[in-house]
Amino acid sequence: MQTAQHASAAPAPLTLSFDMPAVEQWAQFSSDRNPIHFDLAHARAAGLDALIVHGMLAMMPMKVAAAQAVAPDGWMKFRTLLRNPIAHDRDVVFTTKPAAGGIAFRLHDTAGKTEHFRGTYGRAGDPSGQLQGDTPRGKPLPRAHLDRFSSTYPHVRERWIALDAVVFSEFMRSRLHVLERLAHAHMMRLSGGAPASRVVVQSSHTVTFDAAFFEAPPAADQWHQLTHALLTPELLASGNQIGGVVALPVLCAGRPVMLVEVGLVARFDTELSN
Repeated sequence: MQTAQHASAAPAPLTLSFDMPAVEQWAQFSSDRNPIHFDLAHARAAGLDALIVHGMLAMMPMKVAAAQAVAPDGWMKFRTLLRNPIAHDRDVVFTTKPAAGGIAFRLHDTAGKTEHFRGTYGRAGDPSGQLQGDTPRGKPLPRAHLDRFSSTYPHVRERWIALDAVVFSEFMRSRLHVLERLAHAHMMRLSGGAPASRVVVQSSHTVTFDAAFFEAPPAADQWHQLTHALLTPELLASGNQIGGVVALPVLCAGRPVMLVEVGLVARFDTELSN
């Protein structure tokens, strides 16, 4: 990643670009090797005119700038919607404005005509209520993965950003098959078993976290008690695509401290028959 300007407490516009080494670095950390990030022919087959940047990679400096702009207070929420993909080595600009409880932000091209991301960051309600009776037994979060994030991105000091990245990458490594299995069943049913190439893209990302947990001095025993889970997603199918929101709660000793919600869309390029 190349940063042309650093964010401050009252962030001025921040110009960013992401080159192939930055994309490869994120892929190595996250195991997200969707070919639309590396293979131009595959990207074009998906309707894109260039290699595109991982959404989570593009969000990272946005999260850092947002966290520096808004003082943490209780539960906080970073929510963003992907509007248009970002091409490799293309300058984009992050801008903010005040909003209730925090800021609203946009990531757009230098001319301000194409919007890539829009979202908000600020105070939020405790999401624990929406998990009542719905959280399955969690899997431990490997501390080594958190340490690997810190060594890969030493400039990112906000621990909630690190944990969000680790939870997402753990999902990419071992849990994405849930969406893939359901998407495959949907396409087999519609296409009568015809083969189809699949492109999975991230459409939204929301992370709600308990700032008190992350602002307190880290205790080793706390981080060893972190677990994460996957709530069964509700997926909606339409034509040659299927999508939905995957909820990934993070708990410490059984208490929710973070909820990551990832919007995903799987698209297929096969010709469908009725």
